[in-house]
Amino acid sequence: MNVSASVAKIVGVLSCYLRQNPLASDTQQGIAQWWLKSGEVSLVDLAQALKQMEQAGVIEASNAADGQVRYRRTGLNAKVDETLDRFIANS
Repeated sequence: MNVSASVAKIVGVLSCYLRQNPLASDTQQGIAQWWLKSGEVSLVDLAQALKQMEQAGVIEASNAADGQVRYRRTGLNAKVDETLDRFIANS
């Protein structure tokens, strides 16, 4: 997968956030507002970043009772930590 620099940067920022806040869970809009703290983030790039992280097995999407999709870490283990650290180093 050819990932643009902006998507790689988002993946790195999200990875840092999840290392510091391993129990965090939010919608795509919440992630853009609170995790990235940037009104300028492209929602298309964010969606690609979330998809990349989901394919890597570090986050999962779940459908909440209110019908919204929320994203969270897949687990609190060394394998996920290593992948997040690799994303951080490559951003």
